[in-house]
Amino acid sequence: MFKLIYNKTFDNTIFSKLHLTPVVEDYYKINNLSFCVADGVTRDNIKGEAVSYPKDEEEAKYWVETYPNPSGAFDSAKIVCDTFISEIEKYQENKISENVIMDVAKLCNKALKPLNANRDIDYLKEDYYCCEAVGGKIIDNYLYCFSLGDCHITLLAKDCNIIFTTINNHKQFEDYLDNVYSKENIFNWDNPKDRIMVRKDYRNNPSKKYNGNDVSYGAFSGEDTAEYYIDAYKVDLSNVEYICAYSDGCEPFFESKENIKNLLENLDSLEHSGKERTLVVYKRS
Repeated sequence: MFKLIYNKTFDNTIFSKLHLTPVVEDYYKINNLSFCVADGVTRDNIKGEAVSYPKDEEEAKYWVETYPNPSGAFDSAKIVCDTFISEIEKYQENKISENVIMDVAKLCNKALKPLNANRDIDYLKEDYYCCEAVGGKIIDNYLYCFSLGDCHITLLAKDCNIIFTTINNHKQFEDYLDNVYSKENIFNWDNPKDRIMVRKDYRNNPSKKYNGNDVSYGAFSGEDTAEYYIDAYKVDLSNVEYICAYSDGCEPFFESKENIKNLLENLDSLEHSGKERTLVVYKRS
């Protein structure tokens, strides 16, 4: 049996230090042993400029002044989490399978269609409202779950060794961008043409291949092609002590066994380091 022991979202640390209130685009929802964590995809600001996480007070203040508020990215994250929990709870536990998880995750994507309907998408200021997400349900000694993008579910043994982690389909695109595309082309995220290229040509585009391999990535957007990137799993929990679901802002805390041990010994250390981040943790009871 597993028990929820932690669930929080934190802003980028610099905003907290400066007593500024950014637009939060992470969202999570929990219902007992069902959970979902989503991360709204960062947008261009209201001036159509690329946005990066601020490094100093001036950049942080400019971020708050110019970032879209409210943000459709947050709306997409909330819709996905709310839909997953409401839909998965309709099933009796003995009816849940990997196929059911996949079907429910597809419903999460379809739930975003109205959010992006009748919008004039230019892949810059008017990009799709979209998000990455993971979600799951613990049933007896199994976890049924899905992933899309660079949110994660990581299962840990009692000694903090990683037993399982979900697929990050952003990595195949990032590796291609760094090792192939950027060696043949000048790439600059601040250049609007490059942002359009990434969002239009590589996001939710399964036809993009390199040497026969996928080099695109996915995000829940309401587009039918997003469903190509959903992965569903049934994972045996026999040797698992912790189930952790988190947005990509928590990745540094899971990069080594030492980092994992330090985090689990003081879960609120998450508050003092990093960009926007959400963490949900279950522990075997």
